[in-house]
Amino acid sequence: MAVGVKGWAGGGAQRAADEVRLCREYVAGGDLAHAASHLGWALFLAPALQDAYVALREIVAAAGSSEAARELFKGDGRTISPGNAAAILVLLAERGETSEALRMLGKLVAAHPEKPWTAAPWFSPELGDSVPLLAIGKCVTSIWEAVDNPAPPEIAPLLAPWLALARKAAARAEVGADVLCTLSALARRLGAYEDALAWCVKAEEWERSNSRATQLTLIMLGYALRDGGRSERAIGVWQRAAAMPPENAELLLDLVDITADQGDTEQSLRWAERAAAAGGSAAGGPALKPRAALLAARYRAGRESGRAAEKGGDIALLTQLVDLTLAHPEQPYVHKCLARACAGFVWLQVVHPPTEALCESFGHWTRIETSGQGQVGAGTAQMSSIEAPTPTAIHRARFPQVTISVPHQRKPDPRKPVRTDFGPPLWSYQGADATEATASVGPPSPAAVALLNRVAAGFWTDPLLAFEHAAPLGRLGSAELLGLLAHIPHPRAEKWVEAQREHPLYWQRLAQAWVCVGILHHRTGEPWAGSARRTLLMRLLFGPDDWTVDAAAFALCVAAWRQRGHRTEIAEAIAERYLRAAEAVGKRPTELHDPLAHIVLICPGVDPEVVRLARRNLAVRNDAADERPDPERIKRSLLRKVRPRKGR
Repeated sequence: MAVGVKGWAGGGAQRAADEVRLCREYVAGGDLAHAASHLGWALFLAPALQDAYVALREIVAAAGSSEAARELFKGDGRTISPGNAAAILVLLAERGETSEALRMLGKLVAAHPEKPWTAAPWFSPELGDSVPLLAIGKCVTSIWEAVDNPAPPEIAPLLAPWLALARKAAARAEVGADVLCTLSALARRLGAYEDALAWCVKAEEWERSNSRATQLTLIMLGYALRDGGRSERAIGVWQRAAAMPPENAELLLDLVDITADQGDTEQSLRWAERAAAAGGSAAGGPALKPRAALLAARYRAGRESGRAAEKGGDIALLTQLVDLTLAHPEQPYVHKCLARACAGFVWLQVVHPPTEALCESFGHWTRIETSGQGQVGAGTAQMSSIEAPTPTAIHRARFPQVTISVPHQRKPDPRKPVRTDFGPPLWSYQGADATEATASVGPPSPAAVALLNRVAAGFWTDPLLAFEHAAPLGRLGSAELLGLLAHIPHPRAEKWVEAQREHPLYWQRLAQAWVCVGILHHRTGEPWAGSARRTLLMRLLFGPDDWTVDAAAFALCVAAWRQRGHRTEIAEAIAERYLRAAEAVGKRPTELHDPLAHIVLICPGVDPEVVRLARRNLAVRNDAADERPDPERIKRSLLRKVRPRKGR
């Protein structure tokens, strides 16, 4: 029997009661087919409505037998609505066919776990004492395979009676390893980790006493240990399972995942290589999931070996993983591998922290005011060189009474735009001696500011997810988008207000990146070559040194990830802008170089010579003993405070 819900919609207890009333009217009129239809509707709307089961008895009496009533609920016999199926299960159970009723109920619950189907008068956890264990195993399997792990909080209470039934079944003397493992899978989803572990241990003991040993039991024991927070023991159990034939690619992927979660990149890579060898495809290469796992493991291993800050990993591996993710959106595991490859790395998950001295100055003056020491009076913020327009403007707006002192500027001049063929720069300096820039656009609307605060609520797990989450910003006009960049607001979320106390202006840096990725959704009907979104991002990329330069570079990198046809042009543009920024290395302070260099290391198609230069410069600057803030320390601190935005 197939259970479907074609043509049915949601409702409530009152609507169900109305359907029961209509059912009785049709029974009184002798139209039992319509009576059954309305009763089925009532049971779907409110399976816990006991009056519906009373009305079912009335249909049985009017039909003359349980068998005749059952035929009324079968309809065309091909697709039976969920409420009709619930009525049939009652009739089956009354005939003593409890095993079949329980098996079908498992399918009904799997199809609609949000309904309290166990409120039917025939169901009781006590069935776990008497129904054949094989039937219980099949029923419970239908349920746990259909429910997320862990079960959503709105679903878990509705499945609690099944856990009670599982406990009864697990206590039976004759229960075997297969059923115990199945019951443990349900228990894990409902947070009953001690039950799940105990049942798997019992399953292993049962096998030992019967001179058996199966890979499946060890796999399920590993899941119980993992979900219960005992990852180290889970790894040991799965290693035992992996030593048993046959080679199990899914088990090996579990070992890839759990060792990666433990931070053991070397072990994760070993398991990924073995999974790729075990899970071969017809074409001779690794199957999809093992291939994704191997690419992610190799990329992380490359970045974490030696001095990761300047090594940057193998962009070819990352690009292959990106292409695989885009080609298989139906495979969440592949996207999970991409997120794992990106986790914790600059731009791939977190925006490069600001290192300008003005950020520290902003934090210093802010702490004075928020600590109760009074309002900041006239003061001086001494800089070693001209700082980026964005933090300068934020500082000036918040503390207009503080003088920003800048010595004579050294070459190359950070105030000059690289190119203006895409439009005037967002920031311009008025006069040869100017040290503070003026924005070329006005401030954004309150609605745009509110939207940005909603979108920029956290980090992304990977740049493809950043693209998805930034979509609402694409509805804004060009003036609003540029206004958000030039007049970046302060965060409203309490977690960011708190984080700002330790890491001043970081949210503004992050928010600018979100805006630039949002520009990729601006007027998407226009072909890329002549589009407003391309023009806006190129205009920002080639402007004077500022946070908006690398924010635009990141957005362009995301575009290159998503569209192979754009990669060559974007790679050339980012390389051109990087080479201009690199001219300042060793000649004057530059805070643009490092974040832009990190984008070079993740952008597909960049000239290898430019990539090598970026790595060398990062290595030199990393070795330099200066007083700049440590981006790695800031990044780790922020990741502890703010969780990444997730999807899928």
